[in-house]
Amino acid sequence: MSLYPIKTVAPAFQFTEYTGELPAPSRYNNYLVTPPRLYQEDVAQVYHFFYEPGSDQLVAYITFSFYYWPGWEIFRYEWSADTGEFVKRTAAGGTSYQRNAGVGSYGKIYTAWNNKYTVSEVSWDDLWEPTNGWSINPSTWSPQRIFDFAVVNREDNLLVGVPGLDMEVWDISGTPALQASLRCPESLSYMCYEDRQRLWIITPSGLIAKANYQKARWEMLSAVQDPSSDAQAYLCAFDTLRNRLAVFRQRPAATDGACRCQLEFYRPLIKVESDGLTEPVPTSSLRAGKKVTFVAHLHGERGEGLPSYVVNGALSSPAVGSLLNSFASTEINGALGIRYQAPSAAGEATLQLSATITDGESS
Repeated sequence: MSLYPIKTVAPAFQFTEYTGELPAPSRYNNYLVTPPRLYQEDVAQVYHFFYEPGSDQLVAYITFSFYYWPGWEIFRYEWSADTGEFVKRTAAGGTSYQRNAGVGSYGKIYTAWNNKYTVSEVSWDDLWEPTNGWSINPSTWSPQRIFDFAVVNREDNLLVGVPGLDMEVWDISGTPALQASLRCPESLSYMCYEDRQRLWIITPSGLIAKANYQKARWEMLSAVQDPSSDAQAYLCAFDTLRNRLAVFRQRPAATDGACRCQLEFYRPLIKVESDGLTEPVPTSSLRAGKKVTFVAHLHGERGEGLPSYVVNGALSSPAVGSLLNSFASTEINGALGIRYQAPSAAGEATLQLSATITDGESS
């Protein structure tokens, strides 16, 4: 599996131009922004980035520094998840308390915290806890945990947390118990939920990895397109409607102060080698007049099984015997079975298999 870059939206938004007219009674802030510049603001830090399924938008919470006092403010930015088009920004208040918010079960937004140890459900538009919202306190577990990143799967009673370099999968159906752990390739810059089995991480260097946390294994290691040495941060969010990954790349402003932050969109793409579909192998001895099942596997470039693909079977002419099923769907490990009815008399037959893969190529 790999990531196919779909498009880049650069810049992700425009800064407000500096007109020389400062809000009274503000005064010029030489400590935060050095003149001369054409814009009155700059990105200081991006706290959160996630896909919000209810509004079908990408959302980020960003702290800005300004020319004038007060010298900073936090805004909520919203973009169309479909096109990446900027929608609006809204003053957001003290969202630095929350830590790496993201979507999870039931389309809710969940976050860890900087000022307490809980992982809890929050409202997407202000990141504060709703009345009677879900929460859990990992500091009461044995052993105690404080997570920097957390993905919540309430449907299967699982919480995936990262307290350092290890990604830990916890069963929270009763007394929380550690089920498995995975070593991350680097420290994390962000982590996001895909579904009840999978999640994504991105690192400060732009590495992107996909994990199946239910099976505690890595399924893919890739990277952003054209990693830039001046990137200040990478954040990721998974668009569950379009099955694609969005990346926010924070970059320093241009010489004139213009915004250079950008949105990038990637689609997970299965890559199948020329031998990605194995030769069919009988599961029992071939005998005249008997039925036998032939099995094969469809796998990607990293050897991973590819589920839910249709594989077609056919007998080369002149055909001897017959197929009891001319196609089969691959299972979770990429396996499939084609049943063959041998003729009553001895003869030879050749079974051919073919599959159409996501990128349109046949194997």
